[in-house]
Amino acid sequence: MKKIVKSSFWIAALALVCAGVFAGYIRYKKMSVRPDISDFIRTASKGDLKLDMQESGELVSRDTVDVFPPGKGFIVELNKKEGEYVEKNDKIMMFKGGERIDSTQYVPVPIMATRSGLLTRCISRYGASDDEVREGKRVDSAGTCVTRIVDMKSLAVNLKISEIDIFKLKLGMPVTITFTSIPGEKFSGKIDVIAPMAETKSSNYGGSGAKVFRVVINIDKPTLKMRVGMSAVVTANMEAKKNVIKAPIETLFQEGLNHFVYRQKNGYEAEKLEVFPGLRSESEVELAGGAVKPGDMLFTAVPETLK
Repeated sequence: MKKIVKSSFWIAALALVCAGVFAGYIRYKKMSVRPDISDFIRTASKGDLKLDMQESGELVSRDTVDVFPPGKGFIVELNKKEGEYVEKNDKIMMFKGGERIDSTQYVPVPIMATRSGLLTRCISRYGASDDEVREGKRVDSAGTCVTRIVDMKSLAVNLKISEIDIFKLKLGMPVTITFTSIPGEKFSGKIDVIAPMAETKSSNYGGSGAKVFRVVINIDKPTLKMRVGMSAVVTANMEAKKNVIKAPIETLFQEGLNHFVYRQKNGYEAEKLEVFPGLRSESEVELAGGAVKPGDMLFTAVPETLK
């Protein structure tokens, strides 16, 4: 009986050892298999190459007027509310001076619109909107804004462009504008202002931020769908070339001041060719110099590292 138990123990142990060896062998085979070469090959082609630049910005009005009361006191009546359009000389609200709203010392006087436009809340010097204007609201001084009139015919998009890209833009350059809140529609515009002085972009992590330049985009045909403060994406077509030899940008390698590509000969064998990169988009690069032909298969990694 003891011999049978002992034999069964050694058989089970041998089976476990064999299973471990087999699993190790399978793992070794998987690790020793070379990567699929097709994952590291891209094809050069001939065609057009466009260089676009996209930047996010904010929709603003270039013509706004803040409305102020004649002194300190109270708003006793609202004739026009936030979000309504007014014409010049329309009565916006009635204002009563004094320390108490029920005082008979002062007579309510109208506050008139100084121009046509859309009524919005005032903006504080810190960039936040003020409290809602309502009847009974106390106004502390004649320097306190009670409402803002926004000219919706002079809408524009403010951008912050990095110092790397600023010289790619030109005054009058046409652009395309899209808004997240207006899906499926594109609007045309032109670059109207390129600031001559850089600003420091604030950093969320402290320290000094990057240098940026303010760029203002005029919108050719504003619509009533647009609202001040909307997020906008501006696309500028800065440069384009037709019928150039191009390849995915990951096939381009650099050594010092020289640029190369690795053209496939057979399998992992390749020849190293010097090229002269031209126009670059986010995904493709022009390969000038004549060394690369349409249809050439180019490596995205140095071939020796793949063997």
